[in-house]
Amino acid sequence: MTVIDDLRSRITTVDPASASALLHAKATQLVDVMIPRVQLSDGTLGFRARVETTIVLQLGDTVSADAPREEITLVAECSEIRLHDPVLTLDGDMRLDLETVSYVATGVSKVLWPGQELRLVVGRGIDPMMRATTGRMEVSPLTTFGVDPVRSTQEVYLVAETPLGRLHNRDAAIMHCQLTRIPPVNQPYRQEGTVRLYNDAGIVCAIKIDTESVITEVLH
Repeated sequence: MTVIDDLRSRITTVDPASASALLHAKATQLVDVMIPRVQLSDGTLGFRARVETTIVLQLGDTVSADAPREEITLVAECSEIRLHDPVLTLDGDMRLDLETVSYVATGVSKVLWPGQELRLVVGRGIDPMMRATTGRMEVSPLTTFGVDPVRSTQEVYLVAETPLGRLHNRDAAIMHCQLTRIPPVNQPYRQEGTVRLYNDAGIVCAIKIDTESVITEVLH
């Protein structure tokens, strides 16, 4: 069975013939620009990737130009990203859902805590008690995927291990990417707004002012 035939066999709709033809067309575009998925450590399918993340971290509980801040680059040498099978929505869009299963990125502070290591941790594959980091993209019938950029959105929940202790975000960090291939190598996700980071006592200790995260390499 081919990849396209497998995708067609999974769709359920009130109009099977039309849905099958539409999903076949969109899946053909997808296969042309998608690296084949591999089996992840939990047995599901997705990708392993090297991810580079740059954050602007500010200390304190309020955004202020005068507060101490630093731009820090962290690298996750092997992140696992689960990619579910495409489905067809009632609007005729092809939807793809993903989940970051595991991501541990490390970097060294040069300004806020010179010489000390920071870690960003994401994914229930690392900590089953963490909230899932999920994403979604929808390709409309009028979009030629691989040619027309498609907006992908992720809702990220993380733990930042810092000299201040373990910090986390209560509200999802919303990340967007305009992508033309899967996985989006060298096509960065960028943070929407600012993200407050709380310690275990519920006190805001830092603010993630900005974030850019990009897959630099797909691992096999």
